[in-house]
Amino acid sequence: MTSPWVPLPDDHPLGGLRPVLDRADAELGHEPADGFEDRCWILHTVRDADGRRLRWREILAAAGRRLEDWPHPPSYLLFEGIPGTDEHDGPSDGEIDHETLVRLVELLAQHSAAGPDTPCHAVHAGIERADGPLPARLGRLADAPAHHATLSANFPANWWAVDGSWFVLTDWDLCATEVFGSARLIAALLADEELEAVRHPSIAEALARP
Repeated sequence: MTSPWVPLPDDHPLGGLRPVLDRADAELGHEPADGFEDRCWILHTVRDADGRRLRWREILAAAGRRLEDWPHPPSYLLFEGIPGTDEHDGPSDGEIDHETLVRLVELLAQHSAAGPDTPCHAVHAGIERADGPLPARLGRLADAPAHHATLSANFPANWWAVDGSWFVLTDWDLCATEVFGSARLIAALLADEELEAVRHPSIAEALARP
């Protein structure tokens, strides 16, 4: 299957972001420090052995834990030691799951000037390259799920609207996707019943803690 997102030349500036994305400290994905009104995490889907979707809060509450007490960004490490979680499907690390991606794209389209036709740039994590410039692509927002379907693993770590209205990060090591954008967009993500979106410290905030 051919991806609907087309490759860009290695020297494409990516709206001025290429130098930022090429930095060694962005090897697992780039997290913006500013430029957006708000941000949140979208937790990747977890299913039990019967295929039933489980909310992170349900799993943690059954073990007497809370996401709010976890000082790090969301990852599979949060479930360590909880009986039965080894049998769960997900959450995927380093890649947003298809179900979550589809719903995220729908909501991003509702808060983008060009809707589903919004042009996007996408770049994989630096850790995925052997050498040289980071591979980048250009495509329509609505085609993100179709691009995801062409991959065996590792959806682009960073993808964003070309007009800079929103930015998405799925860090190589984490089991949640961080979305940056307008206050209205983030409020819509947090209120959505299909997604499990939460407010939680950013990667930078977690690293800055003593």
